[in-house]
Amino acid sequence: MFKGGSRGRKGRSGLSESDQADEARVDPGKARTAARHTAIGLLSRREHAQSEIRRKLHERGFDEEVALEVVDDLTRKRLISDDRFAEMFIRSRAARGQGPVRLRGELRQLQVPAELIEQHLNDAQVDWTRLAIGIRQRKFGGKAASTMSERAKQVRFLQYRGFTTDQIRVAMESSCADALLDSGDGLDPPDHDAEF
Repeated sequence: MFKGGSRGRKGRSGLSESDQADEARVDPGKARTAARHTAIGLLSRREHAQSEIRRKLHERGFDEEVALEVVDDLTRKRLISDDRFAEMFIRSRAARGQGPVRLRGELRQLQVPAELIEQHLNDAQVDWTRLAIGIRQRKFGGKAASTMSERAKQVRFLQYRGFTTDQIRVAMESSCADALLDSGDGLDPPDHDAEF
């Protein structure tokens, strides 16, 4: 049954998605064809997880059974791939400065299988700790937090961005080390040849 979620887009048939869904209620064959065209239109814009396509088809008025059938068919034909989606998602979100904890959670919400998530997080050529350091420095500058409330604010920011406790710790310590280097305090290597 159509629920009215259409935005007036026209399919290849020249009918809007709502008209396609209305027509599809009468003929199951047309329902599958209309749902397939809608799904392919969505995929032409960007990669989607299987669950996203099912949800979007359902929102556009296609029955759950038709949506599932179309998604299964497109998955068999490799037009939809949770594997490809997870790889693309991690790469693009890491480029925006998001950490592995957040990415893992978002992919789980999209019902991407856990083994694919872990595989692509491990395969991603991202130094998550260095990314956390860079994000912290870009947002707050290279200086160490001067107060506990400022430090807490920076930690919360990095947690929101999705970095692990260890990555955050190193990012925060990195700012302290940078501040000490800038002031010349305490980080000079010991001079082993110095006489006492």
